[in-house]
Amino acid sequence: MNEKIIGILKFALVREREGMEFYRDKKHAVKTPNVRETFETLEEMERQHVNYIMSLIENVSRGDEINITSLPPMNIFVERTKTELKGISIDNVVGDLSVLRTAYLIEKDFADFYNDSAKKTDSEKLRQIFNDLACWEREHQKNLFKLYNDLMKEYWGDQGFTPLY
Repeated sequence: MNEKIIGILKFALVREREGMEFYRDKKHAVKTPNVRETFETLEEMERQHVNYIMSLIENVSRGDEINITSLPPMNIFVERTKTELKGISIDNVVGDLSVLRTAYLIEKDFADFYNDSAKKTDSEKLRQIFNDLACWEREHQKNLFKLYNDLMKEYWGDQGFTPLY
């Protein structure tokens, strides 16, 4: 049983590291200040996930009982001021929108993985851990989607375009 749990946790660890590296790399590539700040925050949050999962792996490897420790608050995104696109080229905004969309999909994949893992485990404590992580990832996903939509609407406004929907 512990080998199965460790296998799931190691897979989760790899995915969280990938997310952390994605945000670390992309925060230098994006041009919109709010997107950069969001990626800096998400990089740190993914780092916290990595550390948390590593501690779980250590505990399970030693045969210790799984302890449900509190993760930091899920909603640590601070409401940001309106994005200013002045001085940012249209091509850069479109590129930032693409990166934001990718980040959203990464967080969705994380949340889906944790939800699926929670459903498949027999351990009530591990189920709670996976559900907590899934909630955290859904919060990331929700905030990225909001930033994506806000940036898209501002981009449309600067272009003098508003879609019918």
